[in-house]
Amino acid sequence: MANASAMSKMSNKRFKKGLTNPQKDNIFGIMLIVPAMLILGIVVFAPIIKGIWMSFNEYTLATMNNPTWNNFENYKKLFRSKEIFLYFKNTFIFVFFAVSSQFVIAMCIALLLNAKLKCINIFRGLFLVSWTIPSVVVALLWSWMFQPQYGIINYILSSLGLIQNANMQWVQSMKYGMLTVVIATIWKQTPYMIVMILAGLQSISKDYMEAAEIDGATKWQVFRHIMIPSIRPVLDSTVIIAIMSNFQMYTIIYNMTAGGPINRTTTLSIAAYNKAFTEYDLGAGSAIGVMWLIVLATLTIYYNKKSDQRNNDNI
Repeated sequence: MANASAMSKMSNKRFKKGLTNPQKDNIFGIMLIVPAMLILGIVVFAPIIKGIWMSFNEYTLATMNNPTWNNFENYKKLFRSKEIFLYFKNTFIFVFFAVSSQFVIAMCIALLLNAKLKCINIFRGLFLVSWTIPSVVVALLWSWMFQPQYGIINYILSSLGLIQNANMQWVQSMKYGMLTVVIATIWKQTPYMIVMILAGLQSISKDYMEAAEIDGATKWQVFRHIMIPSIRPVLDSTVIIAIMSNFQMYTIIYNMTAGGPINRTTTLSIAAYNKAFTEYDLGAGSAIGVMWLIVLATLTIYYNKKSDQRNNDNI
């Protein structure tokens, strides 16, 4: 035993002596990364793999203890009923109008907050208030504001003569249901974009803009050819985060409309929840989640690729 332990110590010493400093640094770096990768695998990748596996199984409340493999049957049911097309349509409509509106509003407000005005710090703080409010509270607040009999929206619009019906239905309207959840989402999430864009604007060197103005450039030309290219990386990351966040939006939509009326506001997140926890068909709910993941990953990869190409062209 003594000879064996002595031999192992000698081999360890030889191994250590045989390693160069860069190799030792690499091993040390890998040892630091391994715990984080294990946690990431358990928290992120394991549920994704489990969800993909569930989407190919008959996984309902009755078969939960003994799920059976059914190939693509969960996907076939969704496509046969054509429900999935409505869910995707609602999701894309919601994401497009929510993100585009947030971007335009945030850009305008960020440009104002970037100006040298009195008490500007107070206004910067006030614009962050809606961002700090929980999504459930935001949903309840806007539901009350859109309430037909007592809501302030109907009172203001009818007082201005913009609507004839003082008890107009908004949240549960086939026509305006999506509009109400988009407005509530914009009010909640726009401050995030304001902060990001404002940070980008404040990082632009004033020398560039002053030189452009001396050369006779207009405000619009300075904005288009200097400001926008300078904060392009910030805009790209902000927009892609907003798209991903709104693709996953659940709380505001569910608490305002619950996906109604007649699935007019049922996005992929609402549909996956309803399938899994209302109809207790976890296989179908997982199938929606897998398709949702594929589309979101594809959009993200495509957007990042185009962004990298644009940045390389500008170099």
